[in-house]
Amino acid sequence: MRRAILIAFLAAVLLLLAAGCGSEGVVSPAPVTVIGSLPTAAPAPVTPASKLKGDPTAGAAIFAKAGCVGCHTLAAAHATGTVGPDLDTISPKPNFLLVTARVTLGKGVMPSFKGQLSAQQIADVAAFVVKSTGGTP
Repeated sequence: MRRAILIAFLAAVLLLLAAGCGSEGVVSPAPVTVIGSLPTAAPAPVTPASKLKGDPTAGAAIFAKAGCVGCHTLAAAHATGTVGPDLDTISPKPNFLLVTARVTLGKGVMPSFKGQLSAQQIADVAAFVVKSTGGTP
């Protein structure tokens, strides 16, 4: 009789354990409340070229002559480089301040053109890139 009770008890325990398997259901994370503000990207630095008005037509010639076509893809310049960003598809579209900062100071693998191009030439290249990509002047 003891043996039958022990077997019945073990069977009941196993049945309870089996019934509990997989019964967790769908679990969703609890929402997180942010106190304060989330960090935003730092604005592009102001450079001497960013204070000038660029000429997109002159910028097209400088873009080709300065070697930008070797690194960037830009349909308006017939450029198919793959080292730098594809300027035709980059998102968000580049604005004048950002392009003048990148060309002047460089970033990552992009070199600085500060000593190679004048501030006016950098403004011209930026105007060309912004116009060609539909960015913000």
